[in-house]
Amino acid sequence: MSDTSTANRRSMIFMVLAMALFAANDAGTKYAVREIPVTEVMFIRGVFALLFLAVVLWWRDELRDIPKMFDWEVSLRGFAEAANGVLLISALALIPLGNVITIIQLVPFLMTVIGALMLGERVGWRRWLAVAAGFLGVILVVKPATGAFDAASLFAIAATFSILSRDLLARSIGLRVPAFIVALASVLAGIVIGVGGAYFQAWQMPHAAVLLSCLASGICLVLAQYFIVLAYHRTELSVVAPLRYSIVVFAVFYGFVFFHEVPDAWSLTGMAIMIAAGLYMLHREALRSRANAKGNE
Repeated sequence: MSDTSTANRRSMIFMVLAMALFAANDAGTKYAVREIPVTEVMFIRGVFALLFLAVVLWWRDELRDIPKMFDWEVSLRGFAEAANGVLLISALALIPLGNVITIIQLVPFLMTVIGALMLGERVGWRRWLAVAAGFLGVILVVKPATGAFDAASLFAIAATFSILSRDLLARSIGLRVPAFIVALASVLAGIVIGVGGAYFQAWQMPHAAVLLSCLASGICLVLAQYFIVLAYHRTELSVVAPLRYSIVVFAVFYGFVFFHEVPDAWSLTGMAIMIAAGLYMLHREALRSRANAKGNE
């Protein structure tokens, strides 16, 4: 097996782990935002994440690397993540978890387009059809120009662009900055945004269940940040990006278990199309990898 194939497989595993943790973070956040304002959730979750990070950095002997978070790409990624937090938490407060997560799955398909047009990665016509199917899946979930359209979906749509920026920056940063230092920059940016939001939203005294959900969300968020940074290291963008669709499965599961949310028929159809498109792109990549391996024999 070539070094590239090994790196791709490892990155795929990291991506799935990151998506499971991101979905868990969103589920905990959704619970909290039903009780307290968006910016308060960001602040409390950020404080818990910061405490968890401090222990991790101490344990890994990476406290000396903290100044690296002032690298311009790391800082910019942190604020992209903070902007993403505001948009996603706002969406989670108003529409089902599964719908929010499905909408932001525009990102891997957009990244495949960027990988082909800007980074010189080879994308065949079949994967272009899969990209088109991914966009169709989101349209079925959002249902624009129909009575079922919810304007809160626009928060999730806007979040796709902050996520896109975040992930492109993560790929550029690679491993020159430790993953937990990158996560630290994101957490601190979220805390800053949360504190700033206190001027616009009246904060409330959270009860124990809200604090517990923020604690769990903070830990999941840090671990998810760690794995997604690893997922984009030394791999092809168009290979790893499609695996983001796995978060849809986790989100629907968490939404059903914790919030009794059941997607309607159109949303389920859109989710199925998006997952099928992601699987097909993985299938095409597997065929290409095998062909390359034979060519190197």
